Amino acid sequence: MTDRANNASGGMRCILVGIEAAPEFVETPALEYAISLAADCGASLSLYVFAPPPSAPWPMTTGSASAWLENETERLEQQTAATTRAASKLVSQAGVDLVAEHANALFEPRDARFVQLARVHDVVIFDAAAAADSSGRRVIEDMLFDSGRPVVLIPRFAGNVSPRRIAIAWDGSARAARAVKDALPFLIAADLVVAVTITGEKDLSRMAPGADLASYLARHGIRNCKLATLAGAGGDVAARLRLFVAEEDVEMIVMGAFVHSRFREAVLGGVTRSMLDDTPVPLFLSH
Repeated sequence: MTDRANNASGGMRCILVGIEAAPEFVETPALEYAISLAADCGASLSLYVFAPPPSAPWPMTTGSASAWLENETERLEQQTAATTRAASKLVSQAGVDLVAEHANALFEPRDARFVQLARVHDVVIFDAAAAADSSGRRVIEDMLFDSGRPVVLIPRFAGNVSPRRIAIAWDGSARAARAVKDALPFLIAADLVVAVTITGEKDLSRMAPGADLASYLARHGIRNCKLATLAGAGGDVAARLRLFVAEEDVEMIVMGAFVHSRFREAVLGGVTRSMLDDTPVPLFLSH
């Protein structure tokens, strides 16, 4: 990192990353990104290993349930422990301070402990989950809805831990403002920040103007902030934002995540959901 990035890294002293246990360990993009980010920032890294999904459906007969439970418990212990050891070795090789923890109960809520850990970390790193990955998407929703911490979602091809060009999806909302504040360590270290406002999806007449955002960022030493107002084709904000990212070689997107409670479940807003379905670069989300 540059001197400016090192100064900015004071906002990230403890980083949390979550991965899933697997029969054969493979470094995920989120783990790779988290290790590099922690090394660059001089931050400590906390690793949480989720339990693997069940190997077979819960048996319907009482007689087979006991054997199934014994086998699943043994598999859980073996895979979570092995994944934790392998991941910890990678972190150790990078010279990063590590605290590792893994799921140890078959029927505990999948992400309850992960959310608890997130509340006492500066930022959470997690792999982007496909729409069909209901388990992974639920973890992301719960993190955004209940942790009070920003989440960086990492696409399949990882990304630059020191992004030089960052786009802020700016609609002037409280969620967008929170995301900008949380992302300051990344924004201060960037060469270019572009506040992108996309019209056609909702009424922006009461939004905080982009010029006011630029003034706020300038007070934090971010003087190279550009403003861009784009028309969303057919009101598709996410598609227009992805196109802008590709055209302008943007390396990170900062945006407020729209999450609201409906029937006591976390529900993602349309733009947030669409960006999760197709995450072109690391996506910094706050709620």
